[in-house]
Amino acid sequence: MTVSVLLFLLVPVLLVLLLGWFARPAKKSFHSPGEVLDALTRERHYARLPQILQALREEDAAYVRNSGQLQLVNRMRSERIAIAGRYLDCLEQEYQILIEASRMLSAMAPELSAIGEFDRFEHSLRFMLYCRFLRWKLRLGLQPWDTFGVLSDMAGYMTLQLEAATGRLGERAMIGYDTRGAGESKQP
Repeated sequence: MTVSVLLFLLVPVLLVLLLGWFARPAKKSFHSPGEVLDALTRERHYARLPQILQALREEDAAYVRNSGQLQLVNRMRSERIAIAGRYLDCLEQEYQILIEASRMLSAMAPELSAIGEFDRFEHSLRFMLYCRFLRWKLRLGLQPWDTFGVLSDMAGYMTLQLEAATGRLGERAMIGYDTRGAGESKQP
């Protein structure tokens, strides 16, 4: 079998797998606007990023290595990588919640949503690829700081977009309430 035939067969299989992954149901679905607002007011995991990056720094391992405790260095490094992996899992779950909240907000008020369906798909795909890339960097012992920064920026951007959309939705609701309330007070 030649390389071109192998690639010809491999590309469609990868595309079908990728399509199946994106077609899966969302892990968190919201049933009311109150649930969306509750999810958006929770503390964000990317706020803990400096502590995770500090734990992955080489200075601690170098100090322990210089004291002659190699087993402790290996154990410490594996535990810290496991903690970073769990943090990354939480960050992925939080990003999926943000994507689902964005989807629900755009369903409630499409004209106020700054993020379209294709943009959500693109952001989700990029976030997922960066997460996979970061997991490999952690496993291989490479420096993860730039990739963590990109993921943090993506989550922050999505949060800002959602906060702006909910602010506009709140303004629109207040304007509707004011006009409706003013009309009711003039009637006998």
